[in-house]
Amino acid sequence: MFKIRIIVWAFSALLLSGCALWQPSKQAPVPIEEGTTINWVEHVRQLTLMREWQIKGKIGIRTEDDGGSAYIDWSQSFDSFYILLSGPLGQGSTIISGNPFGARLQNAEGDFISESPEQLVLDHTGWEIPINHLLYWIKGIPAPFGQPTITYNQHGTVDTMEQDGWALKYDRYGVALNQTLPQRIKISKNGLKVTLVIKQWLPLTSEESDGETP
Repeated sequence: MFKIRIIVWAFSALLLSGCALWQPSKQAPVPIEEGTTINWVEHVRQLTLMREWQIKGKIGIRTEDDGGSAYIDWSQSFDSFYILLSGPLGQGSTIISGNPFGARLQNAEGDFISESPEQLVLDHTGWEIPINHLLYWIKGIPAPFGQPTITYNQHGTVDTMEQDGWALKYDRYGVALNQTLPQRIKISKNGLKVTLVIKQWLPLTSEESDGETP
């Protein structure tokens, strides 16, 4: 179960608390209008430039012999991130923060620091996970490193994507922050299955952008 907790935060990190995440919000994505088709090149350009944002939702993970879930609140400000994960009914929490100079994880087991989020995951689980890709995948675009294979849906957004050995399925999109953004993503590789449900896409406030980093 310790491995599951670490992998859950990893997929949300680059993959908060309690019942408030599920309250109705004016920032909840609205459905895409029928007949809407995006310009893919312009869509990628706009989302690449969208470097400050916050998401709230839930992440679930399953391996061949275990599984778990957590609520997630992820704030991204350019190259810095601050993530709070909490289990069902508020049982336990994990805080992850980082920037290009290092990453820090704090949970019930202790306080851990490494040069990168990937190294933290590798050190605590033995698994190599492409966290840097997630900064792009979560917005529905491929990472700029590694050749992707993409299929598109009727709106012109990503339906499925394979990149660097990982398979992604985008089940649902909505309109938020004046963009078409994912609401449900499935990520898998070698028996590891992750589902990310994004309930809210929010603009990043100045207070959140000043969060602690290593």
